[in-house]
Amino acid sequence: MYIMSHLSTPISVGIMFFYSFLTFFLAPLLVSPFMADHPDKCVAGFLVGFTISMLLWMKYGRHFSVGGKYHKS
Repeated sequence: MYIMSHLSTPISVGIMFFYSFLTFFLAPLLVSPFMADHPDKCVAGFLVGFTISMLLWMKYGRHFSVGGKYHKS
C-alpha cells in the first residue's frame, strides 16, 4: 500500500497548507507588479510559487513526514 508521505503527519499537512498559500496567494501577489503589462499575471506567480514550494519540500519539508529524520513516532 502506498502512503502519501506529504499527508502523513499533522506537521507535514501544515507544511502543505503553507506551500499552497505560497503557490496560490503570496507568489502571484508579489509577482504581479513586475508584470503589469501582461494580461495574465497569475500564471507567472503560480510558476514562481510552485518552484519555491518544490525546492522547500525537497530540502526541508520531506523530513517532517513519516520516515523523515524529524518525524517522531
